[in-house]
Amino acid sequence: MAQKAVPRQAVEKIAADFGCSYDEALNAYLKADNAFDETLESFLKSKSKVAGAPVPVLTPRQIKEHLDKYVIGQEDYKKRLAIAASYHFALVRAKQENEQFLQGFAVNRFRKKNTLIAGPSGSGKTYCVEVLGDLLRVPVHIVDATDYTEAGYVGKNAEDMIREVIGMAPGDSKRERAEFINRNGALIFVDEIDKKAKEGNLIGIDVSREGFQRAVLKLIERKMVTIEDPNSPAGQIQEMVEQQRGGADTGKKKSMINTENILFILGGSFQRPHDPMEGIVKKRLDSKTGRVKEDGSLTISGFMLEEPSGASKKEIYRNYYKDANEDDYIRFGLIPELVGRAPIKTYVNALSKNDLVRIMTQTEDSILNQYKLEFKLFGIDVSFTPDAVEEVAERAEKKKTGARALVSEWETVLTDFQYELPGTSFTSVTIDGKTCRKPQDEILRLLEKSPFLDYVGRFKMDYGLTLKFTDEAVKYAEDYAAAHNLQVSEALNKLLAGAPALNYMHQTGDFTITPEMLSNEKYFDKLYVEWHKKQMEQDGEK
Repeated sequence: MAQKAVPRQAVEKIAADFGCSYDEALNAYLKADNAFDETLESFLKSKSKVAGAPVPVLTPRQIKEHLDKYVIGQEDYKKRLAIAASYHFALVRAKQENEQFLQGFAVNRFRKKNTLIAGPSGSGKTYCVEVLGDLLRVPVHIVDATDYTEAGYVGKNAEDMIREVIGMAPGDSKRERAEFINRNGALIFVDEIDKKAKEGNLIGIDVSREGFQRAVLKLIERKMVTIEDPNSPAGQIQEMVEQQRGGADTGKKKSMINTENILFILGGSFQRPHDPMEGIVKKRLDSKTGRVKEDGSLTISGFMLEEPSGASKKEIYRNYYKDANEDDYIRFGLIPELVGRAPIKTYVNALSKNDLVRIMTQTEDSILNQYKLEFKLFGIDVSFTPDAVEEVAERAEKKKTGARALVSEWETVLTDFQYELPGTSFTSVTIDGKTCRKPQDEILRLLEKSPFLDYVGRFKMDYGLTLKFTDEAVKYAEDYAAAHNLQVSEALNKLLAGAPALNYMHQTGDFTITPEMLSNEKYFDKLYVEWHKKQMEQDGEK
């Protein structure tokens, strides 16, 4: 049995502090000491496992199958992204574990599968990378290109994104985190890269655009970057220490990270008021001599041929992003070198109503499941009918902002339900198509409240005045809502848009609303003008 040395003074102090015998204090000391050793060992083993565990090699099919659970459609993008990530991190691991295997191939410089992705906003470019980051056991950093500039200018420079991804790796120090990336790799998604494209009418170098592209170009293949910001106090102290040591190469290498093992994804919508990417591609395709278009019409250089009826409708739904080539990206404003360093080109499609329905009903992290969870927190079971999903999908499609529109549309529908139902006796609620079309009226019906009483209550809370509707005014508002396909609540907001003027006319007590007031949209404006004239006359008499 191993013997353990026990400091007598420590045991005596325990006995004195806790008023126990020496033997009791000795026994407590030994138990505490053993527990300390076990805790320390457990912590260090788990830490070692996190920092040193090899990143698993996933096949492209395994990666895409995971993406399919969360991202609807966008097959080309998911496939190419899966290939880029799979082969990149498999190569990184091979370089670490099987150098001898790699020496059997006459390849000294490996070309990374950096990827360039284009497509409309809200179609899943960024989200796909977020989902990929959940699967990979490496740091995945999503940055907005508009936050960065060229090194030496005010603001964050391109190298800062490397230092930021270091902070996402496991380890107790920056050097440990950088070493993790050197061993296992990382992924950086540079979003909004199109916002850094040079404008065609600009002469000279644009520091915030072309300058940034050239800065990224240096990082995208392989470059040594300092772990500490050279302009920060820590970076300056590190530089002084290295100079005092004679600038030893070993110390310098430890304070830097190589970007060779970092995979870059460059993405953007490539849309702008003039010369958008789709326009550039369409112009190139249409200019080809003798090209037969999808509708059967023939384009001949130098001639203008009238397209058959219905051709323009087909063109609306064509995705020109998938036909974009290197020259199109260069014409848009990316520098040729950067386009060349991203050998994989892919695209995403604009989301249709059908896509949006599938996103809500077939993905593992559906927004509907989130709302079900939120209501369940307050003991309420919420369900959504198919016609409700269809209604919201159709409204979201019209906004042309992709899947992002789903959140804003559902919030519009559910706001009053989220506010009114928690804390009541309601344990379940069904959201159907009618509810989506008239949510305010439906929640009031559910609560057995009149939209008129609700409006009166809110008006009193806002302005301290009590409105009273005549029976004729109630009927007028209801008929107006039906005729204009509005909720009664919406109709009241529109018909009484000028009513807040009463608050500035020193009006107190009750105020009766008649049909004449509702039928004249300028009624309250005129009432305020007359009141103001009287006030001016009274002030003049004084």
